[in-house]
Amino acid sequence: MRLLPNALAVAAPLLGLSFACQPAADQHPSSGTGGSGAGGSAQNLAGSVSLPPGTQATALLPARIRRLSDAEYQASVSALFGDSPAVADVSKDFVPDSRQSGFTLNEAQRVDPVLAGQLAAAATQLAAEVRKNVGQRAPCDNPATDADKCATAFITSFGFQAYRRPLADDEVAQLMTVFHAALDGGSYDEGIELVARAMLQSAGFLYLTEIGQAPAATVELTPFEVVSAISYLIQGRPPSPDLLMQVKDMRADDARQAILATDLFFGTYTRDRVVRVIREWLGTDQVTQLAKDTTKYADFDKVKADMAGETTDFLAELAQTHGSSLRELLAADWTWANGNLAKLGYGMPEVTGDFQHISTPNRLGILNQGAFLSVFAHAQETAPVLRGVAVMRRVACVAVGDPVNLTTAVVPPPPDPMKTTRERFAAHSVGSCAACHDNIDNFGFAFEGFDAMGKARTDDGGKPIDTSVTIASTDFAGTYADSNALVKAMSVSPQVRECFARHMFRALAATSADAIRPSEDDFVTYWKTTLPQTAGTVEDVGIVDTLKAYINSPAFIYRRAQQ
Repeated sequence: MRLLPNALAVAAPLLGLSFACQPAADQHPSSGTGGSGAGGSAQNLAGSVSLPPGTQATALLPARIRRLSDAEYQASVSALFGDSPAVADVSKDFVPDSRQSGFTLNEAQRVDPVLAGQLAAAATQLAAEVRKNVGQRAPCDNPATDADKCATAFITSFGFQAYRRPLADDEVAQLMTVFHAALDGGSYDEGIELVARAMLQSAGFLYLTEIGQAPAATVELTPFEVVSAISYLIQGRPPSPDLLMQVKDMRADDARQAILATDLFFGTYTRDRVVRVIREWLGTDQVTQLAKDTTKYADFDKVKADMAGETTDFLAELAQTHGSSLRELLAADWTWANGNLAKLGYGMPEVTGDFQHISTPNRLGILNQGAFLSVFAHAQETAPVLRGVAVMRRVACVAVGDPVNLTTAVVPPPPDPMKTTRERFAAHSVGSCAACHDNIDNFGFAFEGFDAMGKARTDDGGKPIDTSVTIASTDFAGTYADSNALVKAMSVSPQVRECFARHMFRALAATSADAIRPSEDDFVTYWKTTLPQTAGTVEDVGIVDTLKAYINSPAFIYRRAQQ
């Protein structure tokens, strides 16, 4: 075993195993003799593909690659190795993903030196599993005479699943060099282990490509890229080898239709994917990382995991039995709660024991749940500004200026035990602050019926709480008694629906860059044509239906050259 680290160091340059770098688009391997290779569809590398009518090259996403998120990495190794103890949570200590607009799935992910070391350690652990089960994973009746034949078979079969496409001839040759670095002076088992380590640290495994047969001004994705993109978007995990084999000789659109004809949109993985996307969109996935002032919120640490459980179970039911309805997401009169949440004064019916579906007519939708209310609050008190900005930006897409960019110093109202939070924040409604804060604070004041950890309350410092608000500059402008009335109005708002579609685009396209706005606008235009209408009125939109619309959109299978 002492041989392997040195052998890997020798072999690394052959595989481009410089962890912090990303492969250039024009370094995508060409087709090998064993199949359709990375390309999978016959295109002229010097030219551009013809786009569907109405699809403009300027509205296409750029050809690119992106690193797997931590969750996608874990799902990918689980697909390769199963759920053995050595595989379970192998990524749990990885450097947290960077985020764009709250989403961990984004093109900005990089491999810094710390993560590189963690990936190397994980690959070592996983490759040891390969060696432990080499008889099943890389069988060879006579390694003394057939080592190269057996290793080639392992590289092509394991590589097809790990890289999510057939390996090109040069890739196989490079990996055989790695194999011999350990075989010569070592053993067949050591060679297979080293190859597995190399592949699990390679760009082919760690990155998803969207480059087609680059270089060209516009490209069509390969069938393998299409199937991988859809599988990760729908299920958060790689496609099966059977599905990859099914599409290997197809063009991109045929591959898209083939995967959409499967049952990928149903089951646990799709439900979990919906849960993750919505939690990241609304920021509720951060609740377990919060800390509150223990002198004011002594019970928060005991219940924050239950808050996460409430939101997760609520979203799971929403996806599974309510058509993933946006209207239900925002205004549902039910949730999931356990005894811990009920006994801490969450304004819920009496509940004992484990999580169960309960009716909550006075606490509607996900924005009135403890996770959202806790995340957008301070450690010592509520935060009308944080809650207001979160609702405006994430749910209604109302532009909110940044005080830094506006060169405005916003001074938080000083503590005053004789005033309610709303009375203290009246200071925002004068001078230069009023233009922004009249709207921001009104959104936030609607939620003052809940404290900084989401407990229902009727008074603040002994004074009655005023939750009535007047909302302007939206298609749901009006006066509302409280957050329940506000979320009801938002749940049927066309503006909120479009805002939701824009955030889903950013989550699915893995980018929030301003330069991609034409692509986002193009998707929203297409998405509107897919909405079911009754007597000319859109009654509701579905989360999963929006995901399907993104995949079915004409631009999905095409990319333009980087500028």
